[in-house]
Amino acid sequence: MDYFNTDERDKQRSFSKVRDTVFSPLVSLLIKVGATPNQVSLAGVLFLILTSLLPASWPVAATVGMAFYVLCDGIDGPLARRAGKVHAGGALIDIVADQAGVVFLSAAAIYHFGAWGPAMVLFASSYMIFIGLALYANGLGVKLRRFLRCKYVFFLLYLGSLYLALDLVTWFCGAFAAYYVAETIEALRRIHRFHTREHRERTTGGTPAP
Repeated sequence: MDYFNTDERDKQRSFSKVRDTVFSPLVSLLIKVGATPNQVSLAGVLFLILTSLLPASWPVAATVGMAFYVLCDGIDGPLARRAGKVHAGGALIDIVADQAGVVFLSAAAIYHFGAWGPAMVLFASSYMIFIGLALYANGLGVKLRRFLRCKYVFFLLYLGSLYLALDLVTWFCGAFAAYYVAETIEALRRIHRFHTREHRERTTGGTPAP
């Protein structure tokens, strides 16, 4: 379900082992109280929504809310593995909760410190469309070229904007909006080529066309 290529997936698995060890005491506590991975993921989204709604004059509270959001995102996976509840449905909820921060904070940036709306909308939209395509491509076995992930940098710039009462995100998000539009076009090209080849092979009985 994830959208990492082979190299990145191996690195992610190595990182997951370290993360599982670090969060082991907290995971044990959650298992003892009967918490489920999906509940932790949804709790993280609630912290995210709360952070987005907090007044711009409360940057410390927003930082605490974001910390809990990221923490929930970090422990739902280890909890699922420890509890033996790893499955595609849970992975999908985890991915949606993980990426929701880009959408909610893009909207909050417009409202709280006047980030430029078109740049933020295009950034959030292109980012989510590309991630969706990357997931789809991964399911098909279509290899995409390496791509940048800017989510956590965006989160930090959002919090910095609250502390400084200054828009630090518009130019950053505008640049990455253009980047993700380009990556989306490339992903679509590769996926279309895959389906075209698959269709050709199916209609010719498995024999590639000359």
